[in-house]
Amino acid sequence: MKNKALAYARASAGITIAVAAVSAHAQSVPPTGYSGSGSRPGVAVQSDPSAPSLTRIPDTALSSLIRVDPAYKRGEAVGHAKVVGAFAVAETSKAHIVAAWSPGFLPVTLSFSDGRCYSLQADYEGGTLSNGRLNKVDCEGQRKLNKSVFPPSPPGRSLRMIGTAWGYSAWVDDRAKTTIITAPGGTIFQPLFTAQMTSNAIMAMNSPDSPGGNVTLVGKIKGRMTVVTLEVGY
Repeated sequence: MKNKALAYARASAGITIAVAAVSAHAQSVPPTGYSGSGSRPGVAVQSDPSAPSLTRIPDTALSSLIRVDPAYKRGEAVGHAKVVGAFAVAETSKAHIVAAWSPGFLPVTLSFSDGRCYSLQADYEGGTLSNGRLNKVDCEGQRKLNKSVFPPSPPGRSLRMIGTAWGYSAWVDDRAKTTIITAPGGTIFQPLFTAQMTSNAIMAMNSPDSPGGNVTLVGKIKGRMTVVTLEVGY
């Protein structure tokens, strides 16, 4: 009887530890959600017929446009950047995107010139974004979140600062039509990666237990307004 009671106590403790571990893991999951298996469409069926058209761009189609700076190194760590999701958002002559913001890397609020705002949401499944959709939301104005201290760009370079998020800073080289991203915590201007796009907004969220996270850029790629999310490490 004593042995059975001891075995039950051990089993109960094991269940408690397992539940605690699952809860701790869930707290670290980004708000868009993760799923270990299954397959979903790149874009969900749009419930609002007046919403701008949304197109899922294959991750591999943009991979060559992202280049980790070969000179980047922090201690033994080297840079990492991988496209995990990209959506093209249709614009018209009467309605184009004028601002974008998010408290994390998703969902992204897109503000249009005609006064409408839409929230771009997606599911993070199997290391890539899927089920993208646009939902109309109130335009409450851009939130000034995660303001960071960042090193200035080097003298002699014509770079335009477009924003910061979770320690990352984004600079646009208008002549080269590129966006340069620096990592959190740097004391000098040290590019982490360069994207072949002219961005106008950056959003991000860092991992709580490793030097990395997700970065989302909003801007033009070959004249097409695009929202790109990357998995990065620094």
